[in-house]
Amino acid sequence: MSYTPTSADPLLADVVNDDLRAATVFERFGLDYCCGGHQTLAEACAKRGVDPEAVRTALETLGPATDADKLPAEWQDLDQLTRYIVDHHHTYVTSSIPSINNSLNRIAEKHGERHPELLQLRATFRALGDELLVHLLKEENLLFPAIDEMARRRRGIENGAPMFATVLHPVRVMEDDHQEAGELIERVRTLTGGHYTPPDDACTTYTACFAELARFEQDL
Repeated sequence: MSYTPTSADPLLADVVNDDLRAATVFERFGLDYCCGGHQTLAEACAKRGVDPEAVRTALETLGPATDADKLPAEWQDLDQLTRYIVDHHHTYVTSSIPSINNSLNRIAEKHGERHPELLQLRATFRALGDELLVHLLKEENLLFPAIDEMARRRRGIENGAPMFATVLHPVRVMEDDHQEAGELIERVRTLTGGHYTPPDDACTTYTACFAELARFEQDL
C-alpha cells in the first residue's frame, strides 16, 4: 500500500490524507472516507460488505505517493484552507442544489409512476439540500471565522480575546452535521441503484440528473 499505516487497520481519513489517490479507490468500493473517515478500513469494509483484502490490493497498485498526491502545502495555512472550501465547495453546493431539485421535480413528475423510487429520491435530496445549506452557514459564520482567527494568531497578527476558548464544540457540531449528511447521501445513492445508474428508459434529463447527483456526492 502506498500509505504505510502505523497499525494493521488504519483510519480511512488517514489513508486519504497521506495519499489523495486513495479516495478514488474508496469511492470505487463505496467506502465513506469523508463523513465516515473515522472508521477503520476493516470497519468500513464490514459495513459495506466489501472484502478488505481487495481494497488493500487496489491501494497497493497505486504505487508510492509523490508530492502531487499529498494535500497541497498551502492548506497548512488554515485560513487559506477555509477560503478554498468556501470558494470551491460552498459555491458549488449552493448553486447546484436548486438545479438538482428542479431536475428531480421534472423526472419525478414524468417518470414517477414507473419509477416510484424517484419520489423518495426527490424528498431525500431536498432534505439533504436543506441540511447542507444550514450547515454551510454555520461553517461560514461560526467555525471558519474562529479558524481564521487562530491562523492569524499563529502568524502573530491577531491579539485580544479569542472568539472561542476552544473550537472543540463548534467542530463537534459540524461533525454531527456531517454524519447526518453522510446518511442522507447514502440514501440518495441507494435510491439511484447504488451507482447513479439511470434505467434503460431514462430520458436525457433523467440521465443528466443522475450524473449531477454523482458529481454532487464526489464534491461532498
